[in-house]
Amino acid sequence: MSRGERFLEWLEALKEKRAWTPARAALRRSLAFPPGAYPKAMPYVEPFVREEGWKREAYYLVAALYALKDGAHQEGRTLARALREKARKSDSVEKRFLALLDADRDQIAFRLRQAVALVKGGLDFARLLDDLLGWFSPERRVQARWAREFYGTEASEEEKEKEVEA
Repeated sequence: MSRGERFLEWLEALKEKRAWTPARAALRRSLAFPPGAYPKAMPYVEPFVREEGWKREAYYLVAALYALKDGAHQEGRTLARALREKARKSDSVEKRFLALLDADRDQIAFRLRQAVALVKGGLDFARLLDDLLGWFSPERRVQARWAREFYGTEASEEEKEKEVEA
């Protein structure tokens, strides 16, 4: 089980509790702050997170985006695929997608939030976390796979395994 799948289970468990309404509000509100900097979101993410730096921020970002989508998880529907669906109806989506692929650490939270807000329906949040954990790899495998998914080609199973290992 990947780190993303384990974290999704954690988020789904939060969603099942009566505390989901305040958790959702705090996580959504956290999008106005750098990932991991909003204290009211910490009780919902810190018990799960063991990493520091970007990896810690990625957990906060995915939790906030999950709350933004009200927990609408759809296995297999990556953000790149969802944006491809949206691009069929809008010319500006490709420009935003390319800006997202080029996002650095200062820009990624803002650009991801914009991208997620553009699409209707659920996303594969487990895969999103796994992707973000490898986002700043020098090989840029995640960005390359997202580009293939957006432009209509799929990564091989071997390429997907390499990303998870990285």
